[in-house]
Amino acid sequence: MALMNMRGFKPEQFALLHPGGQLGKRLLITVADIMRSGENNPVVNVKDSVRDMLSEITSKLSGAVSVVDDEGNLLGLVTDYDIRKVLEQGGDLFSLTIPDIMNDNPTYICSDEKAVVALDLMENREKPFLVLPVLERSTRRVVGMIHLHDLVAKGL
Repeated sequence: MALMNMRGFKPEQFALLHPGGQLGKRLLITVADIMRSGENNPVVNVKDSVRDMLSEITSKLSGAVSVVDDEGNLLGLVTDYDIRKVLEQGGDLFSLTIPDIMNDNPTYICSDEKAVVALDLMENREKPFLVLPVLERSTRRVVGMIHLHDLVAKGL
């Protein structure tokens, strides 16, 4: 350790030499490396039907769906919890619109953040959650979804 300190050897340099280790993963893997994107990204337009929203959540096996406008900007998030809450309150799910159900102020993360930041954001809350919408930092458009299980599967 003393020799490493004298040489100015940093954890980032260690990570580059050992990218498969836990330290390497924590320092090198970004949200973009793990997120569900493209066809695997659960996303619906705010104007879509609740039926379409349910189909998207189910087909992508994500437990949530990002709600976007016509330009792909994040407007909200609908999770399994939000749907259960409507049903538990006796609401008729199919008489509602997506904006009636969605969380219009969801927590999100940018694709260039380290994956360990996403993990920390998801776990270290009073009520931890399983999914985060992923935005591109420059455009603020939805580009993916990251699930806690994907992070755990990568060894973080």
